[in-house]
Amino acid sequence: MILVSAGDAIGAKLVQEGGFDGIWISGFEATARLGLADNGSITLTEMLNIARPIVDNVDIPVYVDVDTGYSNFKRTIKEFEAIGVAGICVEDVEPEYKRNSLWGDKVPLMDIDKFKRKLDINRKIAIIARTESLVRGYGELECLQRLHEYRDAGADYLFPHSRTKPICLDLFPAKSKIVIAPTKFPEYTNQKLKELGYDMIIHANQTERVKIKAVRDMLKELKKNDRMLEAEQHLCATLDDMKGLTPCE
Repeated sequence: MILVSAGDAIGAKLVQEGGFDGIWISGFEATARLGLADNGSITLTEMLNIARPIVDNVDIPVYVDVDTGYSNFKRTIKEFEAIGVAGICVEDVEPEYKRNSLWGDKVPLMDIDKFKRKLDINRKIAIIARTESLVRGYGELECLQRLHEYRDAGADYLFPHSRTKPICLDLFPAKSKIVIAPTKFPEYTNQKLKELGYDMIIHANQTERVKIKAVRDMLKELKKNDRMLEAEQHLCATLDDMKGLTPCE
């Protein structure tokens, strides 16, 4: 399964149009769009408001990054079930130390048994249990122990987040579904990652980064030419294209 990030209905429709398997709603992207730091500052309500129109406008499954699960994980699950998401991803950092996983040093991880109790809950949607063991410098043995425990606690997918390379799956829990986000090693093809044994591949923030570059380029053209003609000709989708991605009147 290949997921690509989207932060709004048009983005989600484009991912579906592109033939991908599902939508990823990134906590990093969501907080950035609100002008917030990726440190747990976004709320459950704000993420629900982002996810709802996406779910309503596509036919492919939607998965949501809920950081550490917000203040009440049972309610988080209930609310996302109600709007029809396919699954949520929760990480094992202690909430007060939540930081973006692509940067930074060691921070405290949640006690294994405490995190397992969080996973052991009645639900209809899938849970991706993400361990920050590797990105926070705790090593592969700690990562493996946590993933075995999280699988036993009922996690549907296991996510050993890495920012260096895909890790060998030979020692991972048997018959587990393993997740990867190859943000820091984009040279790996989706096919290669599948061959290595990964079941879910998440391209987690590229659509937002494309927007940043595209808008910058358009603004440079506007500033240089003092008109929109050149940007319209070379950088902008047509009005009809945008209209086609919105509902008929």
